[in-house]
Amino acid sequence: MLTLAIALALCCLAQAAAWAWLGIGLRREREDVPPETAEGGDLPISVVVAAHDEAARIGALLDALAAQTHGAFEVIVVDDRSTDATAGIVRQRAETFPVPLRLVSIAPGDAPESVHFLSDLWRGEDDLPLPPKKNALTHGIRAATHDRLAFTDADCEPPPGWLAALARYAHASPDAVLVGYGPLEGRGWLGRFCRYETALTATLSAGAVGHGQAWHGVGRNLSYPRTLWERIGRFDAHADSLSGDDDLFVQQAQREGVPIRYVLDAEAFVPSPAPSGWRAFWRQKRRHASAGAHYRRDVLTALGAFQVTGLALWIGAPLLQAVWGVPWGWGFLGARLLLQRAVLADAWDALGARPDLRLWHPVLDAMYAGYQLVAMALGALPTPRRW
Repeated sequence: MLTLAIALALCCLAQAAAWAWLGIGLRREREDVPPETAEGGDLPISVVVAAHDEAARIGALLDALAAQTHGAFEVIVVDDRSTDATAGIVRQRAETFPVPLRLVSIAPGDAPESVHFLSDLWRGEDDLPLPPKKNALTHGIRAATHDRLAFTDADCEPPPGWLAALARYAHASPDAVLVGYGPLEGRGWLGRFCRYETALTATLSAGAVGHGQAWHGVGRNLSYPRTLWERIGRFDAHADSLSGDDDLFVQQAQREGVPIRYVLDAEAFVPSPAPSGWRAFWRQKRRHASAGAHYRRDVLTALGAFQVTGLALWIGAPLLQAVWGVPWGWGFLGARLLLQRAVLADAWDALGARPDLRLWHPVLDAMYAGYQLVAMALGALPTPRRW
């Protein structure tokens, strides 16, 4: 019992130090948001979108891009072997689109120039030289006219000020990778948990960036120069991972000494629908886990220690109570929740989170602990080879 109590006390101290560190980093990023009056309006941007069978949603994305307040940009939609009307919709919209809109079509086996040699690394079942999304993005990047690139997904609807906000950040940090926030929208407990988990991940990401330690990115809201992509080796370093065009690329850039900025401007948040059900949620998480195996060792160590110490408090507190009738563990857990809430409250304010996350915080964090246990089991399963 004493050993367990000491272990929980140490876990509580580790969590306190981690959350204090994250809070300081988050505050730094919040204080470094370029004002709306900052320059950047004339920066040309190429928006790259990979789309596979997105006929039902690509129109809404194009509407959102057409409504951007930033004037200097083009849109490149990469039709990745779609079997529906995705390509036809893009062609039709291109005739009247307010900025250049181009369609790049991929057939099975198509490879962008210079990536054929990667086929031995990627052994998926799609007859492609790269994992599907990375292959599509590579086609789109090759077709881009401008150096500054911005990425979003075909099922997203970026707000009107998205590109304008990215341009302000890019003007302030021309060589930087810009990591944006992509909140998930959903109702019910699944939607609520997805919103909590996404905001928590954004807090960890922004807090780390505030200390110059980037590890995470979201493909639906990411921006960097094409010349940087070329210079650090494109997606070659993680060509055998199904996912990772976002977080693995960010880590690769960090390793090369590239500056990373977290875009905490509400005009630049790009929402996306939450998974439609728990089965879809876990399928998505398993796909994301394929990138986790390729994380840098220092990132894996830091994230592992952070997650394990937090999980230990949720397991150890009820264990002490149930086995030995000792309530001390709840005190350690409660102290950790209070400090976590203080940092998350600042993050929720910056991220525009709904009030229900504050109301259900302890319950959602308990759910997150359970999610971690299942995620560990998923990480032991064979890596998926299809997107």
